[in-house]
Amino acid sequence: MDKMRVSGDRFVNERGEQVIFNGINLVEKDPANDMITPGGDRLYEQLATHGFNLIRFGIYWNKVEPAPGQIDMAYLGRVAAQIQLAARHELYVFLDMHQDLYAAKWGDGAPDWAVQDDGLAFNRSGLWSDSYFISPGLHHAQDHFWANDPASDGVGLTDHYLHAWQAIAKYFLEADNVIGFDLMNEPFPGSQAQEIVQAVLGYAGQRFQVTPDQLMAMWLDDTAKQKLLAQLNEGDTYSAVLQAMTPAVQAFETQTLNPFYEKMAAGLHDLLNGKALFLESSVFANIGVPSALTFTADNSLVYAPHAYDLVVDTNHFESYSTARLDHSLKVIRATQEKAGVPVVLGEWGAYFNQPETKAISEFHIQHVEANQWSQTYWSYYPEFFSSPTAAVLDRPYPQAINGDLRRYRYDPATQQFELAFKTLPGTSRIFVPHLATVELSQLAAQGMRADKRALPGGTGGVLFITADREQEVVLHLQIG
Repeated sequence: MDKMRVSGDRFVNERGEQVIFNGINLVEKDPANDMITPGGDRLYEQLATHGFNLIRFGIYWNKVEPAPGQIDMAYLGRVAAQIQLAARHELYVFLDMHQDLYAAKWGDGAPDWAVQDDGLAFNRSGLWSDSYFISPGLHHAQDHFWANDPASDGVGLTDHYLHAWQAIAKYFLEADNVIGFDLMNEPFPGSQAQEIVQAVLGYAGQRFQVTPDQLMAMWLDDTAKQKLLAQLNEGDTYSAVLQAMTPAVQAFETQTLNPFYEKMAAGLHDLLNGKALFLESSVFANIGVPSALTFTADNSLVYAPHAYDLVVDTNHFESYSTARLDHSLKVIRATQEKAGVPVVLGEWGAYFNQPETKAISEFHIQHVEANQWSQTYWSYYPEFFSSPTAAVLDRPYPQAINGDLRRYRYDPATQQFELAFKTLPGTSRIFVPHLATVELSQLAAQGMRADKRALPGGTGGVLFITADREQEVVLHLQIG
């Protein structure tokens, strides 16, 4: 497989072609499956024939380093076996050190020996993520981690975390289809989150004429929460709430998260072999708070934000707000323009099989296409391929452009695909679902030579478009 690298704000392969990734999360959280998504070779074949070429693959600190300084090489070997299956089907991978609620004992992530909760409580909420805000034990454990306080062996917690990542990077040094490392899933600030929460409660309490305690009670009550969210569907109100959060969120990123990433980057610098480091902003940026991450110009950094609406992980898909999501996605674009790095939208969705989610999935993809982002949808589950979102993602898109990609867009209503690019002499690669329906005469009529190759296990395939010279091309294809 081609080695990938970062060049400015895009990915390129060994021939300098611009690469777009259409991906999905394989982040298994069931210990009964060894925290590895079941499915084997057949799963990777299905992903490839449905147009996926990238996997965000979840790994876990407690699995990598089960005891201080002890790396479980057998676990890394089992991960490597999955990566080799992915390579068999031309699927690229970046490894995500996943955590939810910081620790394996509360959710997943840190091993027990790295949890210093000072004897304080962890309080489980009805919606799992709300436990972040009501658990002082979790806050203290995160504080000790960010402070690099020593574990039982006297070595600092972030030093241990770096050691685990160094072991991972060494293990996968020569794996060409591993394009990088997502250093931490959804970083949470610990006790500093209380300052963020209080800023929101203070503003929103004034806005809705309730006390902070009443507002928090509304947030934790499902019925009351839906009424509250309806009032946050208006763009200006939502933006004002996020502005109230922004100073404290950005203080965490500036004072804590940026130095942490700099430490990880320095420790991994000689072990990357062209691979990229994927940097996620604070978990609060998931809903549209502007990030204060800094990116150096060393051609190894990727911005990997998440984008969720406030009703994520609930059953109220009918309440998803395009206004709120539009705000969040535009904030991501502004951050990218300032940083000058590629974007992989690392998580979005969690839409599952609800019919209401087709339109909102299409809304996400419109932004992905307009900004020439790559993405990894959250997430695969056994019924995924029959879901509305799977149908949206199984679409034509440019996988590798030999030249300068101007724009591309697929209209699912008309099944029209438009691709505009300035060609260089050579071949570009386009994924097309239902490849047999594409008539090569469409391309010949537009002055292009083309060939196609079906992918095994389904109806999808690859369209190869060859140019003999530099020229501006606008292609229109009828798909299906």
